[in-house]
Amino acid sequence: MNEPSDKLAEKLLGPSGVRRAANPVETLAACTRLAQNQSMPLRACVALVVALSCQSFNQSMACASTEPVLPVTSNLVIASEAQANTVATQSTFSQSIIPSRSTEASQPIVATTNASTLAQQQSTMQRSTLAKSAALECQRKFHRAQESVDIRVVAPSDHGQLTIQVLDTDGKSLGDLGVTPGIVDVHALVPAIDDLSKSAWIQLFQDGKPVSSPIVLEPLRSPPSVRTMRAQRKGSNDPYTRIVGWGDRLLDPTDQEVMAASSQWIASEPIVLSGFRTEPDVDAMVMTDAGPIRIAFTPDAAPSTVRNFVTLAEQGFYNNTIFHRIVPMNRDGQPFVIQGGDPTGTGDGGPGWNLALEPSDLPHDLGVVGMARGDDPNSAGSQFYIALSRSGTARLDGQYCAFGYVVSGRDALKKIADSNIADSATGRPSNAPNIQQVMIIPAPPRVPGENRRAQRIQPEAIIIPDTTTSPQTR
Repeated sequence: MNEPSDKLAEKLLGPSGVRRAANPVETLAACTRLAQNQSMPLRACVALVVALSCQSFNQSMACASTEPVLPVTSNLVIASEAQANTVATQSTFSQSIIPSRSTEASQPIVATTNASTLAQQQSTMQRSTLAKSAALECQRKFHRAQESVDIRVVAPSDHGQLTIQVLDTDGKSLGDLGVTPGIVDVHALVPAIDDLSKSAWIQLFQDGKPVSSPIVLEPLRSPPSVRTMRAQRKGSNDPYTRIVGWGDRLLDPTDQEVMAASSQWIASEPIVLSGFRTEPDVDAMVMTDAGPIRIAFTPDAAPSTVRNFVTLAEQGFYNNTIFHRIVPMNRDGQPFVIQGGDPTGTGDGGPGWNLALEPSDLPHDLGVVGMARGDDPNSAGSQFYIALSRSGTARLDGQYCAFGYVVSGRDALKKIADSNIADSATGRPSNAPNIQQVMIIPAPPRVPGENRRAQRIQPEAIIIPDTTTSPQTR
C-alpha cells in the first residue's frame, strides 16, 4: 500500500520536508534522485508528486486518493529537473513521463492540471452577463476569409432586446440580427460583408437604440498601385510627383496626357480578399495649450493611416510636441493648414518608417486631417496637418491622404491658426503652439441613416495673415 503523502514527504525530506516540498518541481527532482538510487519506489514518487501538486491547488480532497494511471516500467525514467521546469509554472503543473534514450523517439506523455484555465473559462462564461452596460468586444483582431468573424456581446443580466447591425459610411444597414450575450459570428449571420470594398461598422442596439462604441470591420484587400507622373507646380517651375491614378482607375479620365501615358502602364495585380480585421472604433482628443481638439477617424477611407496615427498616439509619440508649421493663408489668400507631429519640431522628423499612400476619398475642407509627406508619395510617417478651408486645400484631394476630421475644438483651431508667424516662407510660428497629449478615446455609437462625416466642424471664415505651399515632410 502507498503511505500517506505527508509521511512519504517526511521520509524523503525530513520533518520540514512538507513545507519545502510545496514546490512540485523540487519534489519531482528529489524523487528522481531517490528513485535512481532505488531508495524509494518509483510509483510512490509519482504518487507523492501528484498529491502535493493537488494540495498546492487546494484540490487534495479530489486528488488525494487518485493513483497515476500512466504505465510505469523499468525502462522509463522521470524527467530531469531541467525538463520539469519547462512544464511547470506557478499556475500550471504538468507531470511528464518520457521514454529512456534507448527507445525510439516518441512524444512525451503529459498529464496537466491547470487551475488558471478553469478560472478563465468560468470568467468567460460570466463576463458576457456581468457587464454594467451592453457593449461589443473584439474576440480577436484577424479573421481569415471564409472563417468566422467572432464578436463578443456583453450586457447586464437585465438587458433589453439586443440586435446588431453592420452599417456602411452613409449609415445604410448591410444586415441586422437579434443577439444574446456571448460570441456572435457576424460572417455567418451577415454574409454580405464578403462584398465590402471598404470598412464598415458593427453597431450594437438595445431596445432599438444604438449603444456603446461600434466595432470597425475592415476587409483586408490588397491595395491598388499608385500611378504617378512628373509635373510642375502651378505658378512656379518647381517639379513634383503628381498622383494621376490608382491601379487602372484614373483620377481625371479627361486628362489626355495621362490617358496616353496609361497605355504604357503594367497591368494591376488582382485585388484579393484575405480576410477581415476587427478593432474598436475610436476618436483622438488632441490636448493643446489653445484648448482640446477632437478628431474622428475615417477607417473606411484610409484604414492603415488611421491605425498608424492611433498607434503613435497610444505610445505617447505626439505628447509634448508642437505645431511647427502654420500657413494661415496660401499665395491666393485662402486659409491653408496647421501642421504638427514632428518630435524634433524642425519639420524633418518622423517615427523611423514610411507609410504607404492610401487612395482616400475624404475631400479636404475645414477641419479635415491628413498626413504630410515629401515628394515621394510613400514618405509620410507621423506629421499631420489640419485643413483651414476647402478653397485653400481642394488641390490636395487625391494627392495627400486625408484620414480624419475635427468634430469639436473649432476655437482652439482658430487660436492656433492666429499664431504670430516668425518666418512666412516656412510657416514657422514665433511661439509654437504645444500639443500636450493625444489621447485615444472610444467613439460614439453609429446611428443608422447618418454619415458621421456630417459632424465635421463647419466653415465660418477663419481669417488671418499670409504664406504659401503644401504639407511637407514626414
